[in-house]
Amino acid sequence: MSKGVFLYTGNFLKYDLGPQHPLKPTRLARTHELLSSYNAFDQVEVRQPNPCPLPDLQLAHSAEYIETVDRLSAGEHVPFPFRYGFGYGDNPVFPDMWDASLLYTGASLDAAQAVLDGAAVAMNISGGLHHAHWDRAAGFCVFNDCVVAIHQLRRRFERVAYIDIDVHHGDGVQEAFYDDPHVLTVSIHESGQTLFPGTGYVREEGIGAGTGYSVNVPLWPYTDDEIWYWAWREAAWPIVEAYRPEVVCLECGTDPHYLDPLARLCLTAQGWVRAVEDVMRLGVPVLALGGGGYNPTTVPRMWALAFGTLFGVEMSNDTPASFPYHDRIPTLRDDENPPIAPHDLVQAKNHARQTVSEIKERLFVHHGL
Repeated sequence: MSKGVFLYTGNFLKYDLGPQHPLKPTRLARTHELLSSYNAFDQVEVRQPNPCPLPDLQLAHSAEYIETVDRLSAGEHVPFPFRYGFGYGDNPVFPDMWDASLLYTGASLDAAQAVLDGAAVAMNISGGLHHAHWDRAAGFCVFNDCVVAIHQLRRRFERVAYIDIDVHHGDGVQEAFYDDPHVLTVSIHESGQTLFPGTGYVREEGIGAGTGYSVNVPLWPYTDDEIWYWAWREAAWPIVEAYRPEVVCLECGTDPHYLDPLARLCLTAQGWVRAVEDVMRLGVPVLALGGGGYNPTTVPRMWALAFGTLFGVEMSNDTPASFPYHDRIPTLRDDENPPIAPHDLVQAKNHARQTVSEIKERLFVHHGL
């Protein structure tokens, strides 16, 4: 029996928001090609995903919104589509939007089911679209596959930890479980003061029975590996361990990398993957989803590093010569540190200290820390 399950199909590439849009579907194909060149799938079961059934989708989105997505995709006139998040910019209407969105969401649902069926790890790199809201598209995301998948995990597990290491705050997931102590949402990201979606402050700690179960670690631009991992270990990780999750849903956005064009955290690939290593040390099943990432040379290698960590597959740092993009992506890890001005580093350190202090003051008491 395989150790884990990887969901993939070439039809993922149909989630294509246009040639000028920063979310490039080719990042998925390049990741698949890179992993294939390592023969990484020899040790993992690769499955074809299924579209998400409507009853599961309705746990994450309103019936009106779901119908609107279907109608817009079919070319029907919908008055004021902006109220549903669609229009020029982040979320344009695109061909096959309905089918493509159901497919990536269904892949995350299938991955969650694989975990319920006993897989130690299941991964869907097309998923992790964490910004979609109950009744509105946002941040390149039509449906929130993370929310759909977590509802599936909750069919068996009492305590689910959603851990988001994307550079953007996982606002749609936090919103869905804001009053639910059965789902701990943890997001470490660039501050909403400087980056979309403008949320994810420490004071967003949940409401009602969910108070203390929304954990946000906002960091300042030019945060490097050392600062990021220190804040993760000091503020987020003690809460995760105290929560004792039975399963983890891990959103693996690669956009904290210093070469990513849409944000300003300054992590290296090997710095970022340390959080994935920590998650695996919990010894619980892991559902891993993709997420952001907009540099075509960093996304494949960072997801390859995450894949190796998640599934226990050893891969050389040098990418195989058979990999079609070997000349552009020669190694998985970075061989240089990002250039950061000293005054920016000082500001990032000071902001991290303040964030960690506030988290300890506000949230640790809810977890016996």
